[in-house]
Amino acid sequence: MTIKDLGDLIIWAGGVAAALSAIGFLVYRVFVRAFVRWLKEQIVETRQELGETRQALGETKQTAEAVHAEVTPNHGTSLKDAVTRTEQKVDQLDRRFTDHLINHPGS
Repeated sequence: MTIKDLGDLIIWAGGVAAALSAIGFLVYRVFVRAFVRWLKEQIVETRQELGETRQALGETKQTAEAVHAEVTPNHGTSLKDAVTRTEQKVDQLDRRFTDHLINHPGS
């Protein structure tokens, strides 16, 4: 191998290295940066959606707790207690009315 051949080989290797560098730079600029930008946008959107989901979950939990408090007896102020009192009064009125009809037929 002569000095000229060695010089040609070095020049050829340098050209290949430069071409590969240019291709790598182009791939980075066109594809990698765009992909990284898109990925960051997806992360931001996902975080926003997660925040909205957490907020909705919190509101749903509060609503469920309020409904639970109303349908669970608490010795007087819940909806369940009011329904039970109303049912007892209706049953009492039904018994009194039935007794009245039995004791006063045809009046």
